[in-house]
Amino acid sequence: MKIVYLADAPYPHTWRWVQHFARLGHDCEVISFRPAEIEGARVHYVDGVERLGKARYLIHARRVRRLIESLRPDLVHALHLTSYGFLGALSNVHPFLLSVWGTDVLEAPDLTPFHRWLTRYALARADRITATGLHLATETTRYAPRGRPVTVVPYGVDLDRFQPASRLIRDHIVIGAASRLSPEKGLDDLIEAFAIVRRQFGDRVSLRIAGEGPERSKLEAQIARLGLGDALTLAGWLEHGDLPGFLQDLDIFTLPSTWEGFGVSAVEASAMQLPVVGTNIHGIPDAVRDGATGLLVPPSDPPALAAALVRLIEDPTLRTKLGAAGREYVAKQYDWRENALQMQRIYESMVSDPTT
Repeated sequence: MKIVYLADAPYPHTWRWVQHFARLGHDCEVISFRPAEIEGARVHYVDGVERLGKARYLIHARRVRRLIESLRPDLVHALHLTSYGFLGALSNVHPFLLSVWGTDVLEAPDLTPFHRWLTRYALARADRITATGLHLATETTRYAPRGRPVTVVPYGVDLDRFQPASRLIRDHIVIGAASRLSPEKGLDDLIEAFAIVRRQFGDRVSLRIAGEGPERSKLEAQIARLGLGDALTLAGWLEHGDLPGFLQDLDIFTLPSTWEGFGVSAVEASAMQLPVVGTNIHGIPDAVRDGATGLLVPPSDPPALAAALVRLIEDPTLRTKLGAAGREYVAKQYDWRENALQMQRIYESMVSDPTT
């Protein structure tokens, strides 16, 4: 079949989906407001001015619709609700699949009336709706037309790539995180918590944070203020293909977000048999089972986060137990092959009967 994706081309989870279906022999085209190349697909870059915000989708909707019509797809799939999902709704093309990925739905109650209208508008014009986790699907139904189902299709983990090697019990414990350096990721809370842990364990612990983003200079200042420079590394941008190697060097993974639609980084860490300390917020409990695959703490609470880290540092048996259970849980719930097969079935049902 021919699939047109409305999606952010540089985003790793975009090219994971696109490359998967291209490798299956489908004809994949991507329409994106940011340029990038995706192996096996053709990317159409729409040079929308980012500072215009949501207005750029209104401005370019007619142009995008004409482009879609010229490509004559069997299916249009928008990835992310309030950006490309809105664009797809404005383009009024069908069959139209909309995947809710992030915090856009979670933030809707706190946003302007226009954003709430935009959310409902996009969902109302989708023929099918998916979400990456149960919590996100539940929240999405609040804005979807009454009776419209929201199917959970996670972007899971390639268990062949995220394959743990033997992890030795060692005296030095490396704590880690991998995320965009943005306010909602709670990395300032993690650094405050690490300062508490560092006072108790000294040189026995270190922290590595992979990622880039607008909070970098603020986090660097915080690290300097707390005197953590020798023990804390901001590792910078990490290609998704390099993530398993980064995780392999850790003993504990953290996801301290204050907003999180799902928490795929926690799932990837669990696949590597790492115990995860996350915040009990939004979609993270879908990814981290408290007391079974990791520990959940309240958001924006560095002392509670520090206490959970201390518990794992002091108990290597618990670290091993949670890590092993995490790998098992991911294999059952978030195996990428099963998730992709689920999406394939949705594609096929929509093409054969757009009303299903």
